[in-house]
Amino acid sequence: MNFFSMLRLLFMIIASVILAGCGSEDVPLATVAGTITMNGEPLPGATVLFRPRTTEGDSERKGASESFGKTDEQGHFELAVVMTGETGAVVGPNDVIITLDAFEEILPSYDSAGKDRRGPNPIPAEYNSKTTLELDVPSGGTEGADFKLVNPDFKVPDKSAHPEKDV
Repeated sequence: MNFFSMLRLLFMIIASVILAGCGSEDVPLATVAGTITMNGEPLPGATVLFRPRTTEGDSERKGASESFGKTDEQGHFELAVVMTGETGAVVGPNDVIITLDAFEEILPSYDSAGKDRRGPNPIPAEYNSKTTLELDVPSGGTEGADFKLVNPDFKVPDKSAHPEKDV
């Protein structure tokens, strides 16, 4: 074997080791759909986020595999993976976060006195910033990812505060 053949063989071995080490396993996904209600009524205009729970060993594989969906007028949603747009969510335990667009952190809305025009968030913190919601996504998927939120003081946010956004 000449020098260039050995060099090429060595290069191929190193490249194979690097590619095998850098590649990630296929993340198992399953379709997820359901309905969000607030006080028994459909909740339109909500964003539903599924965040897979990870361990140190699989965080690299699942770290960017959050899924989201938007509820329609009947409160129904279907999930898609944030990074790829693939249908579904990561199989296994997921934390669930539910927000209304007008109350996402990126949309502050203050009047001239510095008061938030949106008023108090109608989605309690235990459903978003301090979520207690979870779902173990089965490998066969589910059409019954239903979440029944409760807030006796719930009022639909005033659309005039955010005319450019769906609320």
